[in-house]
Amino acid sequence: MKITRHSRTERLAINALLAAVSFWLAFISHYFRVPFMPHMLTFDISDIPIFISTLTFGFWDGGLTLFVVSFIRAIFFSSAGWTGFVMRMINLVAVLFLGLYHKQKKNFIVYFVLAVLFSLVIKIPVNYFFWTKFHSISPEFIKSIMLPVVIPYNLIKNIVNILFAWILVKKLNIFKRYE
Repeated sequence: MKITRHSRTERLAINALLAAVSFWLAFISHYFRVPFMPHMLTFDISDIPIFISTLTFGFWDGGLTLFVVSFIRAIFFSSAGWTGFVMRMINLVAVLFLGLYHKQKKNFIVYFVLAVLFSLVIKIPVNYFFWTKFHSISPEFIKSIMLPVVIPYNLIKNIVNILFAWILVKKLNIFKRYE
């Protein structure tokens, strides 16, 4: 598909809309805390619009949307600041694999599994480092909740966010004309 100036403008507008929806979902997500979980773990569904952008337009659109959302959240809304920015940008790994799927248009399960697992493998040590070094959470506490809480939580969150975005894009034909 040849990209015309008109379609670039549409893509920019759609990505801006998806970024706005991501901000809104981030605020809504703070009211949905998982019971008996540490305060730093909320079930954040604000990545769904970013993954929709990636599945619809590809890696660069999804990556740019992730960057803009993460940057604005870090400056204006996040209590984690620059560390929150870095932790959110780890989702670039998932965006990369979903962007590869967008290009290939086949084997969603393979790219889905790679996106979930690789982002988890990178996210866990980075989160541990930031929580212990910059957010004054004791390493013993993090170690005690890592296996029973943090890893399953991040795994479930990634699975739900990516699957929900894929269902919206592929099964409900959202933005079908842009594929």
